[in-house]
Amino acid sequence: MVPLGLMTSRSVFALLLSAAAGTFSFAQEITSDVIVQNASVNDGYGGWPLCGVGGQVYRHPGGGDLTSVMRVSPDGSTLLFTLPEDVFPGVIAPAGTGLSVLSDVYSNSESHFSVVMFHFDSQAHLLARNPVTIPVQPYSMAVLPSGRTVVVGGHLKDADHPEDRKYGFAILDANDKLWKSVDLPLPPGGGGWTFSSQMASGEGVAYVMLHSNQPPQTAIATISEYGNQNLNIKVIAAPLDTEIRHHNEWVFASGVVVDIYHYSNERPHVSSRFDEYDLNTGEKIATKTAPPTGYQFGCYLGNEFSMLADSAHTDPARHLSSNTLRLVTAKLKLDPTR
Repeated sequence: MVPLGLMTSRSVFALLLSAAAGTFSFAQEITSDVIVQNASVNDGYGGWPLCGVGGQVYRHPGGGDLTSVMRVSPDGSTLLFTLPEDVFPGVIAPAGTGLSVLSDVYSNSESHFSVVMFHFDSQAHLLARNPVTIPVQPYSMAVLPSGRTVVVGGHLKDADHPEDRKYGFAILDANDKLWKSVDLPLPPGGGGWTFSSQMASGEGVAYVMLHSNQPPQTAIATISEYGNQNLNIKVIAAPLDTEIRHHNEWVFASGVVVDIYHYSNERPHVSSRFDEYDLNTGEKIATKTAPPTGYQFGCYLGNEFSMLADSAHTDPARHLSSNTLRLVTAKLKLDPTR
């Protein structure tokens, strides 16, 4: 089952944005364009990034033998959050000004998955390392202000019936001990859910986007740190993916969740569009637009957004190498027609 955040091919999306960004100058839209230090386009951190506090972008390895996560600050400075040798980052989540990292699954049975949780402070110092056994294969997680962690994923009730895959979440206490696990109710038509690639945390709750095919629908799941005492799945009126309207990913910002998409038939240039939905009501509250400025999304900041970009189509006077990585921040414009 394809994760919701990956429903549009990332490689195709990246190529489309890169090509569109190079067709004309966006200088009037750019508020910041910095070189990412100690990094390059092909350095192996090709996983989908996550946004942290203050517009910091966390770059996840895209495979290979990297055992660290790279944080890119808005000024282009970087910091590595490094795991022990031969331990590879799996799911990551900003935790205040620090970072929490679940290792890749190193052992699993039909009903339990064994991982290790690493907690780092804002300067990438390792604060704690705890073994974790949970009943879901981790796909995404959020660390709440209380110190509890909500991990979402799936698991098989019976290995002989893979079609009966269950979807749910596990809640870890502040010491990373399993406190509770809950299966999500299935969509009305059966089948299962796909999760967005990012989660968000609020006061006592975590948020994740869900999508089902039976019937086709998108929902905001609000998960209380106390478990199923307050599990709310609110279906929202988000347009579905089509041949023309291509959903790229869901991201979270203060009080909102944002559907990022583009129209494949837009001429002469493709623009990125951002539909904001209120996290509490599920109502659409705004549509904003901007030309794409890179190949990987960084942070949605309300009035601005950032992207990671290569050096193509930059001013030759900057003398940037082909492997240079940039962090580009641009203004968003309110679309009054939507």
